[in-house]
Amino acid sequence: MLIPLLVGGYMASTLLRAVTGSATGRRRLIALLGFSVLAGGLLIDLVVGLWLRGYPLDKFWIVWPILSLVIAGVAAVAAVLQKLLGAAGTLVTVIAIVLFGNPSSGGANGVPYLPAFWADIGPFLPPRNAYILLRNSIYFDGHGITQALIVLLLYLAVPAITLAFLDRFRTPEIPLNRGTEAEATALTVPVGGLP
Repeated sequence: MLIPLLVGGYMASTLLRAVTGSATGRRRLIALLGFSVLAGGLLIDLVVGLWLRGYPLDKFWIVWPILSLVIAGVAAVAAVLQKLLGAAGTLVTVIAIVLFGNPSSGGANGVPYLPAFWADIGPFLPPRNAYILLRNSIYFDGHGITQALIVLLLYLAVPAITLAFLDRFRTPEIPLNRGTEAEATALTVPVGGLP
């Protein structure tokens, strides 16, 4: 379940940026949270829990907010990085969250079998904390989830606050549309005729 959660988070932010033409916007975080709860978390919960029977169905209502939290946290990180770095923010999100986070989660093999580098960075990235939060909530009645829950909430709260400050104090970027794209293309054309 981790890969759809991680990809869904950064894709939500990327697609919202593509639709609106800008990484700015006061209601951007609300849209990302709405997607995380109503579309992403619920859809994955229905597919994995109800359709595929990936976990006991009596845990459906506790899994849904966890899935939504993971998607929202990754989407918030992607939104901040996209606001600061532009389109490169998506690439940085993919590298940090998916390429480094997923192998460091421990997943099916377990954390004790990870090499030192992956074992050391895992507790600070969303995938391992999402895995621990899901596993312990489903199978161990929520025991041992405090650290994982705190880390995931920080991945949501810190970028959300940062995004609010950036929206308030940072110079707004020029939205992408056909006119601004044509102006940018015109500036990149070399001066003078072709040989």
